[in-house]
Amino acid sequence: MSIIQTQPLPPRTSNSNNTPTPASSKTPLPPLAKIEKQYRKFLAKRYISFAWRSGVWISIVLSSSIVLYTGSFGKIPFAILLSLPVFVALAILLRTRKSYITQPPKHLPRPTLLGSFISSIWNERSITLLFSYATFSLTISNVWCILVGSDELALFSPTTRHKLALNERRIVLCSSNLALFLVLGVKDVLGDKLKPVWPPKKIPFARAVQNSILDSLTFDTSNSLSISLVWSIVVPLAYRIVLRGYVWQWVDWRIWALFLRPFIGSFARSSTRAPSAWTLAPQLLVLDLVALVVLQLPVKAMMPYLVQKSPLTPERYLITALKSQDPYYLQFTLMELLRISHIPSHRKIFFSDISTSPNLIVELWQELLLQLGSVNSKLSSSSTPVPRSSVPAKPSVPDPRAIPIKQGDIFRPIAKKQSTYGLKEILDGPIRSTPPAPEPIAKVGNLAIQKVEQVQSQVVHRIEATPIGTTALGEVRSYRQGAYDWMGKEWARRNIRLSAGDWILAQRIIEIMTTFAVASIEEDTYGYVQQVLPASLEAIVRIRASIMGLEARLVGQAGLLGQGREGAVGEIGKELGAARSACDNSIKRIGEKFGPSLGSFRFPPAIAQTLGEICKS
Repeated sequence: MSIIQTQPLPPRTSNSNNTPTPASSKTPLPPLAKIEKQYRKFLAKRYISFAWRSGVWISIVLSSSIVLYTGSFGKIPFAILLSLPVFVALAILLRTRKSYITQPPKHLPRPTLLGSFISSIWNERSITLLFSYATFSLTISNVWCILVGSDELALFSPTTRHKLALNERRIVLCSSNLALFLVLGVKDVLGDKLKPVWPPKKIPFARAVQNSILDSLTFDTSNSLSISLVWSIVVPLAYRIVLRGYVWQWVDWRIWALFLRPFIGSFARSSTRAPSAWTLAPQLLVLDLVALVVLQLPVKAMMPYLVQKSPLTPERYLITALKSQDPYYLQFTLMELLRISHIPSHRKIFFSDISTSPNLIVELWQELLLQLGSVNSKLSSSSTPVPRSSVPAKPSVPDPRAIPIKQGDIFRPIAKKQSTYGLKEILDGPIRSTPPAPEPIAKVGNLAIQKVEQVQSQVVHRIEATPIGTTALGEVRSYRQGAYDWMGKEWARRNIRLSAGDWILAQRIIEIMTTFAVASIEEDTYGYVQQVLPASLEAIVRIRASIMGLEARLVGQAGLLGQGREGAVGEIGKELGAARSACDNSIKRIGEKFGPSLGSFRFPPAIAQTLGEICKS
């Protein structure tokens, strides 16, 4: 029998050249790419379901509010039709907020208050967010004015000068609502309200959405109501007294010139058609409430749609998914693994597998340690120690008795300084290396600073002598300190996200390994976990050391912030202190479960000492 194996002939094609067929040109995707494609499809379907629910919510709010405001049920079909442009504007806004969750921005820290504020607002992500807020505000304002359908809220108000003169009332309402939503957008950016909030445990999806809405509904609703109420009272008064009385008149005759004066030139003239502050206030209040109600529920319900429920359940797929480089997908994979680690029937699949080499538990542990090592490399590279101020600095004047050891002249006698007195030194005095400091100029500068400080203190004392002045200064100082505290916290948050942005991944990994290690005493028949337990404990200790090094470095650098140091130190202690406590708690759980049997493992001396100190504390 011939040992030559026959090979199948290639299929015949009508083309004479060697162009590949469409079937052969499609290369199969690798397993990780297939899993990421599955993630994209699943999350896209979930987001589409969230989008059409938001569209239904917009139709309900617009229909019910216009019926309550006008008492006409015939406008319901018109409200449903006009909810389409509002839905498009809201979709743009929600998509922009979604990008903050799936891809959190990382801005460089600024050590000054003005630099932190400008860099927080003036960047591509923040400008896009504010633009989406402005688009939504202008869309819903004009839709509401069209739905009301009265002459007071029409777009044009014809005058004797021009038939297409703009309606002042509508311009004021739309611009006021625009300013309100821009303020809300700035508050979201400065208040760090756009960060992802990953759930600590997996719960049913419907209940997660319900909890997200109810948890934020009470505070945010009362806050929004108070903001809209104050805004609807202050803005009309400010417009009537300040803007229409002074600003419009100056702009009318100096900037608008001949092009825009026929359209909005009447805004600067006193007329019976000019809206009063008391008629603008209720209309602005209703508009603000409708816009806030339309926006609030989708914004609060969006978070669970983006961070809850992983589409993967088979164990082998989860191990492959751990190789992904996308932190957003890794979060879902680790959430599913964390859920599996708490279910004995699912843990049994990992512990009892002997069909492959390496088996499931060893392969899982290998991928977890690799991900933990990548996080630790980022932490350790960013927490390089800086020279401390306790190191003695070199003296400005060299000591003549200092012996340069590195030159090998330790037995050479100290060279005596030769006396060189010449005629020039006798006449002019000793030669100086540097000219004498201008003492009179320095004294004048110090006296000027003292005079300014005395005048400032006198002014402050005079203001504090009155009750109103004391209250005003107290408020100014509190706002100023609040601004510096925000600057310190923002500086700390930016540094932590740049250096320890992937800590949430490490926290999930440590919790998964700890849960498997504690359960392995009773469920790991073959002792696979005990083989990798020393490496796990060493990895956790090294992560903890990197976190402590990063915390020390950031606390040392916080001294550059001046009055914002306290806020920065508090934020650093809050974030990195919680990370250090998570490492300590996991080591204590393993130590309490294994007890004296941990003594059979061998660790490096520094790792062993740290483990002993944590277990004894």
